[in-house]
Amino acid sequence: MAITEATIRMAHLYPELIPDTWAGVIAAASEAVPPILDLRRFSPLFLRLSDIAVARSDTEELRIFADKTRAAIVAGSLIGNPAAALGGIAPSNFNILATEKLYYNLYSTPGGPVFSSYYGVWAWQPTVADKLLAGNSLTPQERLLDEELGISKTVEKGLLPLPIALQIEREYQILEEMTYGHIFTVTALPGLTVSTLHPRSGEFLVLTKIACDPSVTVFLTIDRDDDAGYRTTLNTLPLSLDFDLKCFIPALKEIRMNLFSIAPPEANFNIRYTVLRCKMNNIMRARWNLVSPDELPGDVYKKVKGGIL
Repeated sequence: MAITEATIRMAHLYPELIPDTWAGVIAAASEAVPPILDLRRFSPLFLRLSDIAVARSDTEELRIFADKTRAAIVAGSLIGNPAAALGGIAPSNFNILATEKLYYNLYSTPGGPVFSSYYGVWAWQPTVADKLLAGNSLTPQERLLDEELGISKTVEKGLLPLPIALQIEREYQILEEMTYGHIFTVTALPGLTVSTLHPRSGEFLVLTKIACDPSVTVFLTIDRDDDAGYRTTLNTLPLSLDFDLKCFIPALKEIRMNLFSIAPPEANFNIRYTVLRCKMNNIMRARWNLVSPDELPGDVYKKVKGGIL
C-alpha cells in the first residue's frame, strides 16, 4: 500500500524512514496511475524522499515534485541493474526535502505491464533549527527559544541542523546490531509471522533494513508497537537479496513482520532484516514526548526542541 497522509500521521518516534515498494502497469506516453507517491497535507512535519531504486531504462523517467523542486530524471542514467546475482535493482542517491508537497512517479514512453520501484520517506517534527534553515516562520514560543539559546546564530555558522545520519550517529546509543535471516514456505492470508522482537527494559529497537526474494505473489506487513499495519502489503517484486530496502522504524514495545501470498504457497522464500538495539536516553525521551520537561535535568528539553541536542 502506498505511503499516504495517514501513513505519515502514524510516524511519531522521529525521525522515521518509512519504506515503500511499488509494482504496476504504465500506459504508453503516461505516468503511473495512481501516482506512486503524492503527499500534500503533512504539515507541520518535514519529509525527505530518499534512496529511490528503479530499473535502468532510457525510455522511463522519474518525475519528482517537492515544494519548489521540479525534476525529470532518465532512469537509464541511474544505478538500476548492476551485476546483481539475483537481478535486484539498486537505489540511487536522493535526499529531497519537502515541507508542503511531495510527489514521485514514473513516466514511460512505450508503456508496459511490469514496472517496479522502491524508496523511502523520512518524516520528522522540525526543530527550531530545521525551520530556520528551511526559511519557515517560527511560532512565538519558538522565537523565544531561538533568542534564549542563540539557535539562529549557530544555524548561520553552518553548524545546525545536523544531517539525519549524523544526528542518529551522535544521539542513538547502539548496544547491538543484528541481521536475521529466515527461509519460509509463505502461505495465503493470514500468512505467517516472520518474527516478533521485543526490546529489553530501558531500551528500544530500530528496524533499519529489509531484503527478500522477489515475488509477484508475496507481500510483507510491518507492525510497530500499537501501530497495527504500520506498513501493509509491501510488494516484494522490486526487492532482492542483493540490495537492502532501507528503513528506520523505532519501536518501544515490539516490531512484528508478517508474510502472506495471494497465490498458492511459495516455498523456499528467503528474507533478512537488520535491527538495532539501543539504550533509551533523555534525548529520546524528550524528542518522543515520553516525559514532561520537568522530569528532565537542566535545559535538555529546550535544547532538543530547539535542535541543539
